[in-house]
Parts: sequence; structure tokens; C-alpha cells
Amino acid sequence: MSLSEVHLPTALVARYRAVDREIVGSAIVDTPRHLEALTVSIGAHGIRTPLRLGFNEEFATLDGNHRVAVAIRLGLKAVPVFLFAVPLTPRPGHAQPMRPTDLVVLREAAGA
Repeated sequence: MSLSEVHLPTALVARYRAVDREIVGSAIVDTPRHLEALTVSIGAHGIRTPLRLGFNEEFATLDGNHRVAVAIRLGLKAVPVFLFAVPLTPRPGHAQPMRPTDLVVLREAAGA
């Protein structure tokens, strides 16, 4: 399966985030100010850089924890996502267990 961009329900994508950036800060950026700036930008222009969701039948990993936090904050029903397959090993520490119903949706969206 190659990298493909799709729009997926925000609630589904959020299940695979490593952390909730509304609750957990970041050592890299000042999360409250960063989230506020993203909220203004995404509110005005939408999500310009799709999130990245790597998945297999056991787990998924999300790159875009700040963007999905803002999508939830703004009440966005769907977000743009690049979907791609990841190997079963090694399993990253931030990987979240795959829900069987989500796997069906992700495979269909990716055209697999």
C-alpha cells in the first residue's frame, strides 16, 4: 500500500494519537501558545499539512498530535490524513492498539 491522502473522521484519527496535547505539554514548543496559533491558522485556512497515520492489523501511529487536538477543539468532523502501511516490528513505544472496526475503515480508505 502506498502513501495516500484521505479524509477520515477526527474521532477515529484521535484514537491513535500518542498524547492529548490539550493536557500534556511539549518540551519542544510552548504547547498552549502553539495550540492557540494553530487554532487561529486552521480556523482560517483548514489543515494545510495532512496528518500521517501509519497502521497495520495490530497498531497505528499518528504524526499530528497538535493538529488533531486543534481539530477536536474546532469541532472538525474530518481531517486530511496520509495513510501508509507500517511493519509489525519494531513496534514504536507510542503505538496505539488497532481497533478491528477502524482497521476495516483504514484499509478501505487506503484502497487495500
